[in-house]
Amino acid sequence: MPDPPVARTGAAAGRTLVAGANGFLGLSIVRALAESGREVRGLARSEPKAEMVRRAGGSPVLGDILDLTALRRASKGCDSIVHVAAGGQEKGTTPSNAERVRVEGARNLLRAAEENRVRRLVIGSGYWVYADQPGTITESSPTDPRGESRINFETERVGLQKAPSEGVEVMVVRPGMVYGDGAWFRPMIDPLRAGTYRYVGDGTNMWSFVSLPDTGAGFRQVLESGRAGEVYNLVDGRPAPWREFVEFVAYRLGAAVPTGVPPEVAIGVFGGDVTHHLVANRPTSSSKLEALGWRPRYREYRAGVDSVIGAMAAA
Repeated sequence: MPDPPVARTGAAAGRTLVAGANGFLGLSIVRALAESGREVRGLARSEPKAEMVRRAGGSPVLGDILDLTALRRASKGCDSIVHVAAGGQEKGTTPSNAERVRVEGARNLLRAAEENRVRRLVIGSGYWVYADQPGTITESSPTDPRGESRINFETERVGLQKAPSEGVEVMVVRPGMVYGDGAWFRPMIDPLRAGTYRYVGDGTNMWSFVSLPDTGAGFRQVLESGRAGEVYNLVDGRPAPWREFVEFVAYRLGAAVPTGVPPEVAIGVFGGDVTHHLVANRPTSSSKLEALGWRPRYREYRAGVDSVIGAMAAA
């Protein structure tokens, strides 16, 4: 099947490989890059996933991030790569598939980039790597990676420490709570409608949010103008209490106001690491990314959530 045509704007012309292209974040990045005039190759493991990449404006390449030969082929002729691939847990596998895809995948992408003279690699991470703190979080704030965020942090480390010796410019993007039709947001909707959703603790801890389209645009900005070796937070800049967020979503759905459960109860359901993240304060700034020229379409979550709920209802 022929590749889809890609519109050209001139300024952003180039070719980018997106690993994890058919995922929640990956599709938004493919769309943002294609809309800017870039040719986008999306690494996909199956034809149904490849079709998702096509619909987002990219040209799929079948392959696996753990297959270096496939990555060499996929990245040939590219000037940049984005790594947002994530693997689910495989029962009985040590290390976990998630860790292999994230960490070993980063090593493979760096090796393929070096061999094919790919100039830039953007690694997607997450703001859960930061320590719980009430003050504004910047890229220099203390970190305390736990659980899944430990895997993200190790992926960052692989890229930032190894890249200079391989001649590849590496940047890291740490999105906040990305809301859209998927990931953690979609599974929240049905329990809210059923009246069974619960936040942890009193819900007054501050979270930082960002819409899915703004996330794709943020990755594009870092790819185009980020500085090698730097980390960039990606949030809308308007932190809000977790309880306030879920109460707003419930109100927009016409659902009952949710209540909280004690952290000790949540530990029995989610485990200690996830519960820690759910009750943590992470009011985060994206001023460093905004200094590059990025501006979120949705400056705070209310307008963005309304847009998502409307689109989900229409679908």
